[in-house]
Amino acid sequence: MKTAAKYKSGLLVVMAFFVLQNAYSQQDDDSLYEVAVISVYDNPDRAIELAGKIFDNNHANPERQIQALLVLSNAYASKRDYEKSLEYALKTNEINKKLDNPKLKLDILNKIAAQYHELGVNEKALQVLDEADLIAKNYPVQDSIWFTMGNNFAIRGFIYREQLSCDIAIDYLNRAYNSYLKVPQSTKSWANRSVTTYNKGNCFISLNQLDSAKISFLDARALAEKSKAKSLMAFAQKGLAEVYTLEGRYEEAISELENARNLTKEVGDLVLNRGIFKGLSENYLALKDWNNYHIYDEEYVKTEQQIKHNERKTINNLLQNYSDETSKKEDDLKWRYGAGVLIGLLVFLLVLASIIWGEIKFQKMFSRLKSQIKF
Repeated sequence: MKTAAKYKSGLLVVMAFFVLQNAYSQQDDDSLYEVAVISVYDNPDRAIELAGKIFDNNHANPERQIQALLVLSNAYASKRDYEKSLEYALKTNEINKKLDNPKLKLDILNKIAAQYHELGVNEKALQVLDEADLIAKNYPVQDSIWFTMGNNFAIRGFIYREQLSCDIAIDYLNRAYNSYLKVPQSTKSWANRSVTTYNKGNCFISLNQLDSAKISFLDARALAEKSKAKSLMAFAQKGLAEVYTLEGRYEEAISELENARNLTKEVGDLVLNRGIFKGLSENYLALKDWNNYHIYDEEYVKTEQQIKHNERKTINNLLQNYSDETSKKEDDLKWRYGAGVLIGLLVFLLVLASIIWGEIKFQKMFSRLKSQIKF
């Protein structure tokens, strides 16, 4: 479990869950959407700004609003603002309840599952993925959901790497990779292939297969370059640095990590920064460079604390929402139970009153009959 936690990439929440292929009727909206999607990795604030405009401009089109909300969810995930990311993911699900769009439902469920996994609620994530599987099996045009199913396989791979084994995880990551190959190649497919390959590299490190890990990270970097996603390039370089550290090539590892750091100065990805700072501190420690070791170890600790704070905040809100829902259900049950008891009591009183009234009438009638009897 510690090994899985050590190599957890945190990348899944910034995967390109942008599989909505419906073309906008307005060219401006279409352009804004494409720029927003591309900006999620390297300029999430810009993506948030553009997605907000798309949402506001399409009140009459709920499907487009869902597209915008998914971009918002991914952008906040890129910033590691888990609370906002999950908030927008759940909001898409509320809007989609009014629609009859199973493909859109699949995209939403994938995103919600990804967020639950990022928060460590893996059982809930798997339940959501299973729900998505049921919809996918009955979807009439299977060729149109390869990308969506690739996301499903990828998230399962991330989860199984922690819960089961890297061998099982690699199988699902390969399924995801092959699913992405079956769609027209674009920035989104290259980015997702980079993410799955990077995570395979982490699994190979866990299995001590360093040559395979190095190949995976180089492939992940090449795909990230094609998608022009600096943060994904940085993740791949961080992975290469881990291989070099394990091989005792500390100076080369530091070089890769410094390059990764320069790529992502404007991104603000806390998980990525944590990995870079941790790697730099470990390599400087190995070289007995105490000054740099203390500098980067301090940065690592601060970043780790910030990530934990964000996670606790989101989990506390989830627990509060669950508590509120439970209380509401309990109140509803109490009301129903109380109403049932009241109705039962009223029925009982009516029956009792009817019996008493009947008995009174009978006694009056009996008295009249008695008075008429002659002895």
